[in-house]
Amino acid sequence: MLKQERTVIGRWPIALILCFVTSGATASEENETWKTKPAISIEYLSNRSYKSSLHILQKLGDFDGYSSYAVEYDSDGLALRALMNVPTSPMPEKGFPTLIMNHGHAGNNWVALKENYSTDQDSEEYRKRVSRLPITRYAKEGFVVLYPDYRGHGNSENFGLNEGYWQIDRYGKKVLSGAGKPIPRVLDDDGLRFNGWLYSAYYTIDVLNLIAALSDFEGFPNKQGMDMSNIFMWGRSLGGDVSARAITCTDKVKAVSLWVPATTSLWDQAHHYHYDSPDYADGISMENLFVELKTYNKVNNTHLVTHDLIPNNFIRQVKGPVMIQVSIDDRGVRSAWGIQYHYELQEYGIETELEIYDGDDHVFKGDVLEQAIQADLKFFRSHMQP
Repeated sequence: MLKQERTVIGRWPIALILCFVTSGATASEENETWKTKPAISIEYLSNRSYKSSLHILQKLGDFDGYSSYAVEYDSDGLALRALMNVPTSPMPEKGFPTLIMNHGHAGNNWVALKENYSTDQDSEEYRKRVSRLPITRYAKEGFVVLYPDYRGHGNSENFGLNEGYWQIDRYGKKVLSGAGKPIPRVLDDDGLRFNGWLYSAYYTIDVLNLIAALSDFEGFPNKQGMDMSNIFMWGRSLGGDVSARAITCTDKVKAVSLWVPATTSLWDQAHHYHYDSPDYADGISMENLFVELKTYNKVNNTHLVTHDLIPNNFIRQVKGPVMIQVSIDDRGVRSAWGIQYHYELQEYGIETELEIYDGDDHVFKGDVLEQAIQADLKFFRSHMQP
């Protein structure tokens, strides 16, 4: 094949050859093109650097099989909080494997965000509620669990203030939650106030900075440690989208499990929440996405398009195996999105497993929850580096 190409080139006029040589970009120039991409595109996130450090704010308590801490780290200038659960079992020689757990949308009002994903465990009711959930179960099974509150969630910082900035419908009225309360705009970044379509890219930055912070942990408790060769990731719903994007941008994650993940095009999501979802069928979502893209590009003088943000378009960059678990009739996040992502991974030769459960639960409960946890534990351990 090489000989054939040389023969063809050899018959071209010398002026044409010089034209190609002088006008084409050099290899080094091509490798630098990511620097001109919008700052939240996957290409940009894959090539930029991440630097942070982690420190303990306070111990939240000792519980059955684990101790819990509130920790803090820096994400591009923002002080973000995370819940850290550390096993009380004997530490392996290399340290405990680490699991970063990326949560989904916390609720339709600001109070729910704080209640469901706060690092505050003072209340007995909170402890009881989480005792059966993955954030504690995996710690009891020997994983250091880090459960970050993205920017603007829980007690994490945000650019600017959310108070007073509300989602607005096509008629200029405040969008109300099922409880009849206005829904805040989560992100306020340098004048950009989004209704929600672009924020998961910023949450991905927060997660990638957390991975960087693991190597600079000030004062890990009780002389325990983390095994940096065994970092795993878990994501549910919106957190599945965040996790899928993160694993296209880093090779530091050994394996990832995605529960009911929103892994599809932003336009497909917008269509679903515009027309199909019982919670969002108010006729505004597709218009919001279009407005947000226009606003982002105007403020940043860029040409960001949805293709740049969707992890499915960058599957070639995924390094580790992926587990996907869905409820077949889930109306919050369509099961087809996770199932399709599974087959797209297979198409590119990436190891992937798929579990499909009966029912319409967007949040796994009862026997399904236990089955999903056991499937994860088996999956993570099978990919653990000795």
